[in-house]
Amino acid sequence: MAVQVKRAKLAGDGALERASALLGRARLAVIGGLLTDIAGAEAALALAEKLGGVIDHAAGEGLCRASRIMRETGGCPASMGEVRNRADIVVLVGDGPLKREPGLLTALFPKKEGLPRPGNNSRGLVLLGCGEAEVPAHIPVTRIGLGNLDLATLVARLSAAVHQHQAQVRDDDLATTLQGLAERLRAGAFPVFVISYCDLDDQVLRTVLDMVRHLCVTTRAANLSVPAPGNGDGVNLCSVWTCGLPVRTSFVSGLPEHDARMYGARRLIESGEADALLWVEALPTFGVERPQGVPTVVLSSTGNGATAADDVAIEVGCPGVDHDAELYLWSIAGIGMVKATRPNGGAPTVAEVLGRIAERLGSPEARA
Repeated sequence: MAVQVKRAKLAGDGALERASALLGRARLAVIGGLLTDIAGAEAALALAEKLGGVIDHAAGEGLCRASRIMRETGGCPASMGEVRNRADIVVLVGDGPLKREPGLLTALFPKKEGLPRPGNNSRGLVLLGCGEAEVPAHIPVTRIGLGNLDLATLVARLSAAVHQHQAQVRDDDLATTLQGLAERLRAGAFPVFVISYCDLDDQVLRTVLDMVRHLCVTTRAANLSVPAPGNGDGVNLCSVWTCGLPVRTSFVSGLPEHDARMYGARRLIESGEADALLWVEALPTFGVERPQGVPTVVLSSTGNGATAADDVAIEVGCPGVDHDAELYLWSIAGIGMVKATRPNGGAPTVAEVLGRIAERLGSPEARA
């Protein structure tokens, strides 16, 4: 029978011993999900090093893709505050930004006047390839839908217009609209493309970053990415300052080694290389399903429990809700403290549970 552990019963029912035994006897343990705060991420990294395991975040694919493409192509990132105060043309690419940040438009287009902006252009919003998003009445908006195209093709045709290349567009109205937007972007004082790395493929990301670099030759332009869900940016930063490498890092050899493809949690489990999983979902899972097929220790704040007979589930507190937490805050482009909205002293933190599991790994029972 799987072990289900509620918060109040954590200390007395042997769940920690079961969890440490499951992880301690693994040939290769993966710590995945990592939907947690900075303290939880630090504890997970320490545990991965002790186990000789692998760490990966649920948004690891998007995080690694962003790092790789920025490294290969370059970019001009801006902070949310800078875009709110300075940008005159804001282009949202695809549905990702509003899906990840529902309050994005009011944050970028406040009703009150901000700092002085460069140029004399009035501010405007462009929804490029977005669905029927609701836009506050005070924001001037231009909507350019997908029509019969996919997002990659629509962005590519805008890029051709920005570069002033000839491109065949059968829809005359769309061709005129894209040409007009391209002229606005070239004449802009500070155009910004808002994207979500977790929702765009390589081709679209590369095309957007190429447009930004091209515009920067004659004006100032930038890209703004919404943060990865589940404190992905915070966990990634924590991994970098802790061991020098981002998520999808292995400690099998005793030294950290990063490989964006090889050390993906799902790939390791599906290939049979990993034989145990510690899945942390203290923050909302944004629809991600944890990998199946290996014995699993689940740390969840929502009561999501064990799904197999050899699983162990421990309920933990939600960062920023049950307890104060350090999280990545998009508004300041860095780590900040979030006070608990409903303090719950009986809810153990992820860091506390992982620390107590790590303490038990040296015992004979855990290694049996």
